[in-house]
Amino acid sequence: MVKRFRRSAAGYDEQLPSDIRTPATLKATLNYLLDDVIGGAEQLAAVHKFVWDRTRGIRNDFSIQQVSKEEDVRFAVDCFERIARFHILSLHQLSNPDNLTGDGFDAHQEREQLNNTLLSLMYYYDDNRGKLTFPNEAEFRSYCIIFELQSSHPDLEDRMQSWPPQLLNDKRVQTAFRLYSAATNTLFEQGPLKPTAPFSIAQANSGAFWKLLKSKAVSYLMSCVAEIYFGQVRYMALQNLWESHKGPLGQQTRNQEWTLDELTDALTFDDDEQTLEFCRGYGLEFKTSAEGTYHLDFTSQSSPLDRAFSTLFRPIVQQIVSDA
Repeated sequence: MVKRFRRSAAGYDEQLPSDIRTPATLKATLNYLLDDVIGGAEQLAAVHKFVWDRTRGIRNDFSIQQVSKEEDVRFAVDCFERIARFHILSLHQLSNPDNLTGDGFDAHQEREQLNNTLLSLMYYYDDNRGKLTFPNEAEFRSYCIIFELQSSHPDLEDRMQSWPPQLLNDKRVQTAFRLYSAATNTLFEQGPLKPTAPFSIAQANSGAFWKLLKSKAVSYLMSCVAEIYFGQVRYMALQNLWESHKGPLGQQTRNQEWTLDELTDALTFDDDEQTLEFCRGYGLEFKTSAEGTYHLDFTSQSSPLDRAFSTLFRPIVQQIVSDA
């Protein structure tokens, strides 16, 4: 009932029909993995790799069968929804070093499998439109909206026009789109047209993003998905702050208004040490004023964030574009 995932490759024969588990068996397998393995005595970090591999095998068996019967489709959607929740929760819980074991955690692979799971879910929803109803569709559409914050194809608004009105009007979908609009920015060039160009309708409003994220309108799992892009939103806020204060040198020297405490609040870090580590990662320094306050030094470098973008973010964006 539980078997390892095996990638299709040269030298491996195709799986025998007798080795493909039925949809009902796949659902029972997932019940065991989530209820008994994850729900057992072991911590998530200890069993994550095992469950990660076996849930990938479940998705593969569904993919091979191309299920179309109503009952089988419902089995598939239920399994894919719960697997997506597993990946979302893992991204939050295991990104904390305190929760890890010796095996470590690969966030990139986790995001990749979450993306594949959500993509398959969207196909099930779209292919069965008008034939079946799925009570959790709005929940997972909201996750997809937030997950597209780093997409190389900023055509989400166009694609949403094909969604039914009851889906578009769902509060979770509306909240997710508000998060998406606030966090998108003009720093990263995006497609789908070539050459790529900045996202011209982005709000780049980090303040609205954090305020909405703290509200009751955002569920726990929506926050976990949004957490993937906290670094990007904070970088955007730093870039905007730097651009707005990089006047003549004399003006920069007198500018002491951004104290460490205020910057910690603006970037929503838990403490000042996290703010210092984050800012220094981009070459920003702090000075002590005559009054004894620790403030951001706008004379430390000419444009540190521009150089940070070239060395840290541009390779990531290029990889996203090449994978699309």
